[in-house]
Amino acid sequence: MSPFGFTRSRRAPGRTPDGRRGVARTIGVSTATLTVLALSAVSLPAQAAPAVQPTVSLASAATAPAGWKLAWADEFSGTTLNRAVWNVANRSTYGDGNKELACLMDRPQNVKVSSGLLTIAARKEATPITCGTRDTRFPAGRTYTSAMLHTKNKLAFQYGRFEIRAKMPTTQGTSKGLWPAYWMRPAAGGIGELDILELIGTGKSDPYSADKVSQTIHYDYVGTHRKQSQVHKLASGNFADGFHNYAVEWAPGSIKWFVDGTLTYTRTLSTTSWIDKAFVGKFYLRLNMAVGGTWPGSPDANTAFPANYQVDYVRVFRR
Repeated sequence: MSPFGFTRSRRAPGRTPDGRRGVARTIGVSTATLTVLALSAVSLPAQAAPAVQPTVSLASAATAPAGWKLAWADEFSGTTLNRAVWNVANRSTYGDGNKELACLMDRPQNVKVSSGLLTIAARKEATPITCGTRDTRFPAGRTYTSAMLHTKNKLAFQYGRFEIRAKMPTTQGTSKGLWPAYWMRPAAGGIGELDILELIGTGKSDPYSADKVSQTIHYDYVGTHRKQSQVHKLASGNFADGFHNYAVEWAPGSIKWFVDGTLTYTRTLSTTSWIDKAFVGKFYLRLNMAVGGTWPGSPDANTAFPANYQVDYVRVFRR
């Protein structure tokens, strides 16, 4: 294990993504590259799949916030998703616990990489899509499709700065029922959840607004569920107007959220006695957009489809 706590692990037989809910490219034009993961990846047994080690240019280190060093990044260059890093749910009803409506699909219509962006697209289908034999809620098929990506059993981290630059689909008045998110769950299974960002789409008369993002930690879904959360509001504009930067800095006894480089929320042992119980060991990454559910409600006639959640990059830094 590196001091940063990074590991590239093997898939456990029979395991499925738990909880409630890249090709990493060379950044910049420097001819010298720094293979960061070679310094921090844990060696795997011989029978494990070969680890693909992304590289980042030395020039890109200048983009790291003061006091941090780039440890891993996916800049979503090229035209294919790095399957050595990302899993994509396929014909999955993963969100049924939240009464979500979409069938999560692994196909170009719902997840693609092009023009330097990862796009997760929520769609309203002309013909319902069947979502597997276990889909007891909608056995005749689902009207909505979307996508979920995660790094479980491939990449996991303990502590660091987790950053994403993304443009949201939650346009004011025309996005009711959409629920884009970037979050983390325990790699070994567990009771903590770290929501770096969650946004709720808006209808014409909804109380939600497109200039707000939720930042949350959860603890224990089996026993007494606890969470602490806040909603951050942009000073002007909304999160669908353009790309914004979202980050979390996770350290022992402390989690801090940032939006566009500004500290927006802090939880520590003094505010949250259970923080070090919920956030133990390594966590993996999740990117998804839900459609419908108990929180956002169902889409309405004004919801614009396809709705695109666009990600410029995902980066992880270490001290």
